[in-house]
Amino acid sequence: MAGRMRVTKDDERARRICSLALEFMNSRTPLTSSEVARGFYPDLSPDSFRKSFSRDRAVLAACGLRVVELSRGGGEASWGIDERSSYAEGIELEPRDAAALEISCQALLADPTFPLAEDLRLALAKVARTFADVPALSAPSGVRETPALASIRRALVEGLCIDVAYVDARGTVSRRRLAPYGLFGLRGSLYLVAGAPEEKTPRTYRLDRFAEAEVVEDAPCAVPEGFSVLDWKRLPFQLGPSLQEAVFEVPEGRCDAVCEAAQGQGSFAREGGAVLWTVGACDLDAAASWAISQGIVPVAPAELVGAWEHILKGAIGDES
Repeated sequence: MAGRMRVTKDDERARRICSLALEFMNSRTPLTSSEVARGFYPDLSPDSFRKSFSRDRAVLAACGLRVVELSRGGGEASWGIDERSSYAEGIELEPRDAAALEISCQALLADPTFPLAEDLRLALAKVARTFADVPALSAPSGVRETPALASIRRALVEGLCIDVAYVDARGTVSRRRLAPYGLFGLRGSLYLVAGAPEEKTPRTYRLDRFAEAEVVEDAPCAVPEGFSVLDWKRLPFQLGPSLQEAVFEVPEGRCDAVCEAAQGQGSFAREGGAVLWTVGACDLDAAASWAISQGIVPVAPAELVGAWEHILKGAIGDES
């Protein structure tokens, strides 16, 4: 039989402070000192009550809720919330300011890798009525919000580990504990970069292959110093277990477009009048398809050139 969870003095104080906050926020009239003492400090002497209540009010103030003495009648103090310093007054942005805010936040709201997109959308709705009446910025398309994704987003925000069931490309299900570091999107799919206790380096996981994901409340994790998810964002043909060097010839008129599409991956060099792009590739068939879509020609390795020729011959055959 499992033992009962031990409640510490810190736990009791945290509960008391939360209860105080709820009581004062919901009360329509000030609370007298005797009411507060009976409800929340029943076992303390008057002097101990005054000291404890003073310390708890300081904690509430640090959380943004100022409980102050409102009146003193019959020798007893009455307490309530200082609404002016505790609650923000409602504001409404001018249409031009709301439009500027919308433009500024559009990239984050449309980015499926931003874990607080829905929270930001709700905050904007509170600031400007236009966001609530007409949601000009719709939720990111192409990414379905699943229970697993919701758990992963929460774990990222709160710095906690997750226990997952992951289905690999062969359909094999494995269970493991992961420390999530960051999300990135690629061609309509979402990927998680995460570490595991049994592995020295992080790995990339496709979100739609998580059959289950559960936040582990008592397992905090920290993102490694210097980590950037942008360093893990790959091109479509770079997701896989092994990486090999691929070389493409880039036509003069395509250099700028291919350089932008490369997203900083690989290196460009001019050799004998030709511009060559050297980059790592895991999936040569996908690399060949990507080369055709970008209007570039593979040079090496031979397997990549063969895959490229095979795709082109198939396309020609379909059109004949």
